[in-house]
Amino acid sequence: MAKSYIYIPINSDEMQEYAKSLAGAWNIPVNQILANKVTSGVGKAMYRWVDKCLSKLRPEDTLYIVTHGTGAPDGQMIGAERSVGKNVQKKVYVNGTPKWTGGEWKTYTPTELASTLIKEGLPANFVNLHVCACGSGYDGEKLRPWAQRLLQRMATTHGSLQVTGYRGWFSCSTMRVCIKVGTQFYPLEERAVTFTLA
Repeated sequence: MAKSYIYIPINSDEMQEYAKSLAGAWNIPVNQILANKVTSGVGKAMYRWVDKCLSKLRPEDTLYIVTHGTGAPDGQMIGAERSVGKNVQKKVYVNGTPKWTGGEWKTYTPTELASTLIKEGLPANFVNLHVCACGSGYDGEKLRPWAQRLLQRMATTHGSLQVTGYRGWFSCSTMRVCIKVGTQFYPLEERAVTFTLA
């Protein structure tokens, strides 16, 4: 039976919380939220000797990659803030609204994320990949959609892959996930665009 998984390439407190909200909305068990247990440095590479977190996925499964995007066309990188040394990420409340502060940005280009997915053991015959980063499906004036560029970087190693991006901003609670464009909210599928190698 096919399963859905959430992958956090930047394993921060903020991204863990966001992934749990997505998991709740999509009825994905929290043990199907995947991430390298080490957040940075040499230890992250060394941990892959013990556990490549994507290696257990099967071709029929679905993988949602969770990170921040620019929300606009021509985005070069996606990423998130993480705690590094004394620069610790924390949640604060501003006028009753939660906000994450602190930490340092870790970003990925399509080439860098493709390399990370391969290092984490994504099976070569995997098919259904979603980039849940704001704006990952927008076509720009200078750059093709971020999700399409990721697919192109993985074409030689993952010939069956299809990558879905989204046109707009992710809006998420434990009850629903939708895409916001301006002041309008849309179901995910209405703002999704899927790229294939064919």
